[in-house]
Amino acid sequence: MESGFIQIPPVFWAKYSAPKPGQSAAWLPLWAHCLDVAMVFRALCDLPAVSRALSRNAGQNLTTSSLDQLAVLAGMHDIGKANLGFQLKSLNPDAPPAGHVRELAPILDPDISDDLLRERFLQILPTGMEAWFTSDEVAYSYFMMAFSHHGRPLRFAGERSGSFTLARDRWWQPYSGLDPFQAMQCVMEWLTRAFPSSAPPLAVVLPKQARFHHQVAGLIMLADWLGSHQDWFPIKMVDFDERFAHNRQVIPRLLRAVGLDPSPLRGALTKRLPSFEARFGFTPRPVQQAMSALPINSAGSGLSIVESETGSGKTEAVLEWFFKLFEAGQVDSLYFALPTRVAARELHQRVAAVMDRWFTDPSRRPVTVLAVPGYPEPTLPRAATLPRSDPSLSGSDDGSPCDSDMRWWAAERPKRYLAATIAVGTIDQALLSIVQTAHAHLRSACLDRALLVVDEVHASDVYATRLLEALVHHHQEAGGYTTLLSATLGSRARSRFAGGGSAGVPSLTASCNMPYPLITLGTGAEVKITQALSAKSVRFDTVPALWTPHDVADAIAQALNQGARVLVILNTVRRAVGLFQRLESWIGGSMFQCHGVATPHHGRFAPADRVLLDQGVSNRFGASGAPGPVLLIGTQTLEQSLDIDADFLVTDLCPADVLLQRVGRLHRHAKQRPEGYEDARCLVLVPPGDLEECLDHRGFVSPRMRKEGLGSVYPDLRMVELTRRMLENAVFSFPHDNRWFVEHAVHPEALKSLDGPRWVAHGQQMDGETLAKVI
Repeated sequence: MESGFIQIPPVFWAKYSAPKPGQSAAWLPLWAHCLDVAMVFRALCDLPAVSRALSRNAGQNLTTSSLDQLAVLAGMHDIGKANLGFQLKSLNPDAPPAGHVRELAPILDPDISDDLLRERFLQILPTGMEAWFTSDEVAYSYFMMAFSHHGRPLRFAGERSGSFTLARDRWWQPYSGLDPFQAMQCVMEWLTRAFPSSAPPLAVVLPKQARFHHQVAGLIMLADWLGSHQDWFPIKMVDFDERFAHNRQVIPRLLRAVGLDPSPLRGALTKRLPSFEARFGFTPRPVQQAMSALPINSAGSGLSIVESETGSGKTEAVLEWFFKLFEAGQVDSLYFALPTRVAARELHQRVAAVMDRWFTDPSRRPVTVLAVPGYPEPTLPRAATLPRSDPSLSGSDDGSPCDSDMRWWAAERPKRYLAATIAVGTIDQALLSIVQTAHAHLRSACLDRALLVVDEVHASDVYATRLLEALVHHHQEAGGYTTLLSATLGSRARSRFAGGGSAGVPSLTASCNMPYPLITLGTGAEVKITQALSAKSVRFDTVPALWTPHDVADAIAQALNQGARVLVILNTVRRAVGLFQRLESWIGGSMFQCHGVATPHHGRFAPADRVLLDQGVSNRFGASGAPGPVLLIGTQTLEQSLDIDADFLVTDLCPADVLLQRVGRLHRHAKQRPEGYEDARCLVLVPPGDLEECLDHRGFVSPRMRKEGLGSVYPDLRMVELTRRMLENAVFSFPHDNRWFVEHAVHPEALKSLDGPRWVAHGQQMDGETLAKVI
């Protein structure tokens, strides 16, 4: 390799901008970019909610010196770019592919690292750095944390594959006046100059807790994304004093612009909006009054479980709670998590309207992000979704586009959703912060700042409850606030969330007699809500048509002939589409239409079509929807958070708490009802006999039943069977019977009442599968 055949860059670089007409190429020195990210990281650590989470995760208050030490480690994130394979590729299109993370293996892999390279690396580290760590293992964890800034935890496993040999023998060796270790030495000099308290005698021992490392790794990823934005950190040759002064000026503005620092939004809110009526425009209902009265710093206030009937105003209640926490500086953001995309989009519009009311100046109003991948963001300018016309060779580590208005920064990529000040999305975005997947650290570090609200929490989904339990526990450990919303949660799930575990579950009788509606705090303390419940009587009729849903066509036709709005909710898309196709030609013009096209409602439409479909359903079945006969067939997408009203409901058999959610779409608003449907009626499609017939001797559900969603969509057939037994020619008064209805299907005592050998085997299967998934 002769220097005459290879172009040498003018500096060890981290960001490169290719030449444009009339302009030359631009270079940002490696040490300048590392300084950018380190200073962004350090500024993030000073944000109150981030600082609180760091201290909670560390189990101690962090000093200025410890935060400066962490900033030095954060600045080291890109020192792998000093390898010559990376450096020489910018001007040599035929150069072999070279990155800057795996290429560190010859230096850092404890199994196969080169002794000389490792020793040179240790020599460039700041004096006294070895005293930062309690052991070599903790030191290694911190280095891996910094070098994992692309989203996946870095792990060396003694593999010599890929570019290992090339990096060891050539890329980390001096060449033509370029010495990678001198470049790394310059990085360390800039970092220690910027953070002098990281040096002895001020340096301290850094925390060793794994959850603290988890958060710091996420903050480094976040800092790298922000510090790579070339509009705020220009790609050019700079010296230390120039870049340091520039960063001190722009970084606070940047954090305010993206919404990570919401301090400018506080203060004026309470003066302008002094009461609930001023904040929402109406007198608070009982559940809203109860949430407004909760003290923000009392024992257990970090977790609140709100159980109240559908339509009681839980959304405004939790927004009022957020208002109090936000104004007091207890949280910096809100993430409102829902089970489905359609529910998230529907609620997003309501939350955005409240933010419009609170923040009347659009230029100072936080963007309410729709955190649903694939759905068009209603507030996102089209320019923000388009890449720049001159992307750099490797200017942004994640390849994300840039936009001059940083207010929409969090909305541009799903990985950034949780960095928003206000976001409404699906629960999976929050759950991705606690599972082993890419960018989990980033999502977690962003979510630590938030009031996490989870809507439509169900008792029958044990696996989802255990995942959510882990999320809530993680959020509480970091000092975050969580609110769970449910029509009726069930005492088993409530006990687990409130810290009682399975052993703390009240008896079936006691569970049924618990107050309703109710707010339960993290300590288990109960806040009773004095509320006059408006009873809705629902008559359930069962028909043995689970295998042949078209057998209910006559009942549907009769309801339509009376002018009823009929809602059919089936457990699978296949069943919904099949029934739709069977009835479309027969029902004719009474079938629900979207822009003149008869259609069912389910989750497999393209995002753009789903927007139109959801709006059409809301218009036809909403509070102001036109009267007259109409039939809408769909799946679970219709049962959650959509403000729709039906005169007659046909549904597949499902667990009691899910059925309660579906029944919430019956007689939801005060309307004139057709003759014969003055009282709410629900027709439930069930199998012809006991569900035990669908189990084999090992407790496995038959393929035929699973095909219909029972044993698959709703895996625990015990809950479904207990629900079936309650429904035979039954009349319930909701919400008075909510607790009795749900507890008799999901309570451990109720489940044990199914004591046949196949039921026992099935229960063991459910417990084993849940345990295996959680572990």
